[in-house]
Amino acid sequence: MTAALLAIAVPLLESAEAIQLHGGARAYFESAYQSSSGRISYTKPVAEQWGFLSLGHEDYGQLATDFWLGSALNDQTDSSHRRAFYCYEGTLTYGNSLHLTDDVKISAWGGSIWDWLGGYKSRVGTPAGWITEFKLDNPFVTPYVNALGFFTGTAWTRIRFGLRRTFRFFDSFAVIPFADTTWGDGDRFRFNYGDESDRPFMRGSMMFVNVGLIAEWTFYENFYLWGRFKQYVLIDEQARRLMRKSDAPTARTELSMFGLGVGFRF
Repeated sequence: MTAALLAIAVPLLESAEAIQLHGGARAYFESAYQSSSGRISYTKPVAEQWGFLSLGHEDYGQLATDFWLGSALNDQTDSSHRRAFYCYEGTLTYGNSLHLTDDVKISAWGGSIWDWLGGYKSRVGTPAGWITEFKLDNPFVTPYVNALGFFTGTAWTRIRFGLRRTFRFFDSFAVIPFADTTWGDGDRFRFNYGDESDRPFMRGSMMFVNVGLIAEWTFYENFYLWGRFKQYVLIDEQARRLMRKSDAPTARTELSMFGLGVGFRF
């Protein structure tokens, strides 16, 4: 009888030990706001909060959810926003990884994304869509592809191609340089920049490039300071021409953005 109970209990305990619960949150300020589609939506300071929670098993992958909240700290003249715009974005995803060697693995995840655009005059609602990412973790430079599309509200798709590398100094300080470029379909291009529709690649174009640096310093147990510098450059010539014609405060062809905040993780 004892042997039979042990035969049942041991695998259950081993399976329970393989379950991992992780989470975290960060509150931060940025000098400007670039949306998940890449559009410069606000060029004055914004307050943002982000958090995530994941439940995973080493054999069966990971189920995760995250949220993002953003709100303006002042009034910027823009007909699409209320006096103090605010919005919410959340995701629910599943992912898994395949280890090729001890130091190299392929990871993929995907799921649903939804927004609540509470601070937009003409688009109050909850647009919904899909999001997915593939990346190759390795000791050198990590390439990744992140795709996002909405099928309710304003339908559009964008695909981001990026590289990043983490440099660790001691156990408490990390610096992460990154670079990415984003392709947007014709609908996303017109929403971002205007009505010109001569798109040379799949009815869309490589719209812009971001280059930047993230720094994180763990100053007490699981708490860390976070900072980011990002340089945005609009590279599509038609988009640059349209932005130069616009008098909107968000019509920028280049923009330097800075962020600073504090977070924790477990």
